[in-house]
Amino acid sequence: MRVDYRLSGMGWAQCKVEIAGQQVEVIASYLTDALDDLLAATIAVVRGAEGATFSFEAEPEEVRWQLRRAGPDRLRVRILRLEDSAHHLPDDRGEVLLDAECRLRTFAGQVLSAAQRVLAEHGPAGYRKEWGMHDFPLERMRSLEAALRI
Repeated sequence: MRVDYRLSGMGWAQCKVEIAGQQVEVIASYLTDALDDLLAATIAVVRGAEGATFSFEAEPEEVRWQLRRAGPDRLRVRILRLEDSAHHLPDDRGEVLLDAECRLRTFAGQVLSAAQRVLAEHGPAGYRKEWGMHDFPLERMRSLEAALRI
């Protein structure tokens, strides 16, 4: 199980996810606060929410993430590609890129590590410069750290 998130150019990021032998690499643009959204959804399920959904804007595509509890310590991660982000298409119109289960805390730890690597590589000022209108989600990252300590 692995999550790797990297800034890949002005206003672009790549996120690689590997779970149970399935792997996918998706892109995100600065039109959404992608790393913050990934952290927020992860925090929600770690803190007990049954699920969380968010999207990466991939211009013009939408990459929709669905995180759902699959038991007390399991998480189902489903990632869909939808052809047009502007039309809010239903899930059944999307192409399933990944649909796998893993340990919830393992996923959360990987998301936290990915965010920490981005911060270490770019720092807050470098992140802001690369990512455009969004600051590095430092408070959200700290919230995930705290949630994992419980």
